[in-house]
Amino acid sequence: MAKLRFQHTIAALLVIASSSVLAADIESKTSISYGDGEHLNLSTRSQLNNWYLTGFNSSQFVSNGEQDSNQEWFFNGGYQHKLYNELSLFVEAGVNNQYDDIATRKGFNLSTGVNYQPLKSLSIQSKLVQVHQPKFDNTENSLELSSTYHLLNNIDVKAVYQIEAQKEQTQQQVQFGLGYRF
Repeated sequence: MAKLRFQHTIAALLVIASSSVLAADIESKTSISYGDGEHLNLSTRSQLNNWYLTGFNSSQFVSNGEQDSNQEWFFNGGYQHKLYNELSLFVEAGVNNQYDDIATRKGFNLSTGVNYQPLKSLSIQSKLVQVHQPKFDNTENSLELSSTYHLLNNIDVKAVYQIEAQKEQTQQQVQFGLGYRF
């Protein structure tokens, strides 16, 4: 009987906690961007206090040099900690659409970085990323520098510079795009 009461107490606490979370302000952003004449990116982010969830597609380098028509989709959860008013440190982890299982780390990614926002309309971010690509039995490490400038209420200009290291080669990519926030 004590075990049953304990389970009901835990269930009641979960209901109370979830209702207070639902009553809190959750900030959500969805955006679509087009750049370089071939990349259409969709992303969404929901944030509650310092915790956030993101989902986005990404065109990644392919180690054998062939163009890959399949997009990778990432679903990450993370924590962002403000160091100063304009500077935040973040760490995130998640899975992509090639996820197999956590034991083999296939389809698993981990990243950390710094976000600097000197103006409300300008954001600059540096990020270190590790992604396991099960299709190529490869772990990809990259450094990404990106910036976003809000031109108008819902229109952004984006720029990304990325250096990726795969097995024995290093590749670079530069992307420019125009984005719309919903």
